[in-house]
Amino acid sequence: MASQVSPGVIIRERDLSNAVVVGASSITSAFASSFRTGPVGAITKINSERELIDTFGSPSEENAADWLVAAEFLNYGGRLAVVRATTAVKNAAASGSGVLIGTKGDFDAGVGSSEKFVARYAGADGNNYLVVVADRGADQIVTVDAALDPAPSVGDAITVGGKAGKVYSVAADALSFAIVLDAPATLVAVADTIVGAGAGATDVAVTAVQSWYNNTDIASTGLKLSAIAPRPGTSAWAAERHLSYDEVHVAVVDESTNTIVERLTYLSKISDARTAEGASNYWRSAINEFSGKLYSGVELSGADLAAAGTGEWGDTAASYGATSSVPVKLKLSTVREYSLSGGVDDYAYTVGEIDAAYDLFLDTEDAEIDFVLGGGSITWATGEAGYTTAEAATLGKYAAAVALATSRADCVAFVSPYIGNQVATAGNAALTSTQQRDNTIAFFDGLPSTSYAVFDSGIKYTYDRFNDKYRYVACNGDVAGLCVRTSLSLNDWYSPAGVNKGGLRNVVKLAYNPGKADRDELYTSRINPIVSLAGSGPVLFGDKTALASPSAFDRINVRRLFLNIEKRARQLSRSVLFEQNDSLTRGGFASAMNGFLSQIKADRGLTDYFVVCDESNNTPAVIDANEFVAEIYLQPTRSINYVTVTLTATRTGVSFSEIIGR
Repeated sequence: MASQVSPGVIIRERDLSNAVVVGASSITSAFASSFRTGPVGAITKINSERELIDTFGSPSEENAADWLVAAEFLNYGGRLAVVRATTAVKNAAASGSGVLIGTKGDFDAGVGSSEKFVARYAGADGNNYLVVVADRGADQIVTVDAALDPAPSVGDAITVGGKAGKVYSVAADALSFAIVLDAPATLVAVADTIVGAGAGATDVAVTAVQSWYNNTDIASTGLKLSAIAPRPGTSAWAAERHLSYDEVHVAVVDESTNTIVERLTYLSKISDARTAEGASNYWRSAINEFSGKLYSGVELSGADLAAAGTGEWGDTAASYGATSSVPVKLKLSTVREYSLSGGVDDYAYTVGEIDAAYDLFLDTEDAEIDFVLGGGSITWATGEAGYTTAEAATLGKYAAAVALATSRADCVAFVSPYIGNQVATAGNAALTSTQQRDNTIAFFDGLPSTSYAVFDSGIKYTYDRFNDKYRYVACNGDVAGLCVRTSLSLNDWYSPAGVNKGGLRNVVKLAYNPGKADRDELYTSRINPIVSLAGSGPVLFGDKTALASPSAFDRINVRRLFLNIEKRARQLSRSVLFEQNDSLTRGGFASAMNGFLSQIKADRGLTDYFVVCDESNNTPAVIDANEFVAEIYLQPTRSINYVTVTLTATRTGVSFSEIIGR
C-alpha cells in the first residue's frame, strides 16, 4: 500500500475485463455421418439448420436418424463441426465415370482433372445435372422460301442481302439456318435475297428472321438460353486489348425439375482476364473457385467449338497477337450441354469410416470443439468385420465418439441408446418397460467409464417434416442442446436437468418413460433418465457423467465448469510462453486467473478457489528448467439431486425452539 504523508485519496484501477467466460453462442459439437451432398472427409462449420440443408442436403430415409439429431442440437442454439464420412460415394462427371473428389483440396491436387465437368460434391444428386455453356453463338436464324443450291454447311461463307457472314448451324430441312454476321450491327431482314449459285440455281428470299440466342432451347428442358442471362458479348477488359467475343455464361440445370440451380455469368475465355475490381474472370477459374455445383478439369477445344472466330479458349491475351489493326475474335462454342452421371450415394457407413471421420477432430489446436454428438443408430452394413448386429455396430460408433472426447479431454460426448433397445423391430412384439430398461442398461455397459461422456435413456417419437412421417430419434442432440440452452440463459456450471431447465423440444412421446424404480436403476448405471412428467412434458431428469466411481466429476455441471476454467487457463498460459519467469509475469498470470475465478464464484459456479503462482512453486530449479508452474484449487458448487422435506405436527402451544433446539 502506498504511504501518504498527509490525508488524501488514492485511485487505483484493476482490470477484470479478461475474466469473461466462454460465450455459449460459440459452443460447438463435433458430428460425423453420411449425407446426400457436401464435402467428404473434411471439417465444415455449420451454424443453423438452414446451413446444414444448404451444405449437406436435407435428410433422406437412410440418414434421417443421424441428421435429425444434429438438427435438434442446432435448434437449441449450438453450432456444429461436421464431417461427412468417406463411404463408397462418387461424384457425377461428364464422362459418366464417377470419381470421388472429397474436397476442393483434392481437386486442386489433381483428382478429377481429366474431366470437362464434374459435380462438386459426391452423390446421386449430381446425376440430375446438365451443364450448359452459353456462348453468344449465332446472330440470327434465317428462314428462306426455297432450298439453297448448293445446300449450306456449317462454316460456309454466305451473303444475305449484302450482309456477309458464316453459317453457324443448319436445320434438317435446310430451309432455315443460323448465321454469324461479320458486322452484326447490320442484321438480315425479311425479303432480303440470297443470290443462287451453281447450275440451275435461283435466288431465294428470306421469309423470317429471329434472334438465335433468345430462341435456342436448352436440350429438352423447355428453357431457352435467355433464361440463363442476356446474350454474352465482349468484356471491357478484352475490348481494351482488341479482342472480342470473350464472354460466356455457365449454368447448371437440374433435369429432375428442369430448373436452373446455378448461374455463373459474363465470364471470360481468356486465361488472364480480369474483372473491373482486378479479380480473375477466367471462366474455368471462376467455376472452380465460386461454383457450388461444379468443377472444371479441362478446357473446351476442338469439336466443342464452332468455326466462327480464330482465337482458342484458355490462352493469355498477349498470345492472340491482337493489335488495333489486327483485332481477334475468339472462337464461339456451339450450344454445349454436358449431362453428368456416375454419381453414387452410400449412406451405410461402417464403424471404421466413422472412426476415420472422428480422427479429424483429434488435434485440439486444429479443431476447437466443446461436445461430440453420438447421433442416431447406425445403418449396419451386413458382413462388416467385427460386428454381427446393428446394435453392436451402433455401440462401436458411440465408443468412437466417447474415445474422441476422452482422448481430447476438453469436450464431452453425448450418447443415447440403440433404438432397438426400446423400439420393437418389424414383426416382433412390443417390448415391456422391464425389457426396455434392461436392454438400455446392457447397451451402456459396453461403454467405458469416463467423466467426458453423458449417457441418456431417451428415444423420442418426433415428426420428420422433410419426409412427412413420424420416426423415433435418439435424444443426445437434445441433451447437448439443453447444455447450450443452460449456458445461454445461465452458465456452463449450471445443471441442464430438471423441470426448470431440462425440457426437451419436439417430442410427441417417448419410446420408454421410466418410472421411479427404473430411474433408480438407470441412474446407478450412469444413465440419465428422460421422463415425461405430468404437467411438465419430457424432461432430462439426471445430470450424471458416465464416470462409474463417485467423484466431483460425476456431475455434468462440474465437468463443464472445469472444462471452462481449463480453456481459460490454457489461453492465459499461452500468453506467458517465452516471457520472463519473474515475479511480474507470475503476478500477472495469478491476477488474471483470480479475476476470472472471482467472476465464476460470483455467478455461483464456485464456493471458493485458491491460485498459487509464486516463488513457492516456481523454485530456482523450476525456473532453470525453463518451466512455469501454477496451481489452482477449486471448490465447485454442487447441484441438488436428492431432496428431503420433513413435515412435523406438534401440539398447540408448543414452542418450536424447544423442539428443534434453536
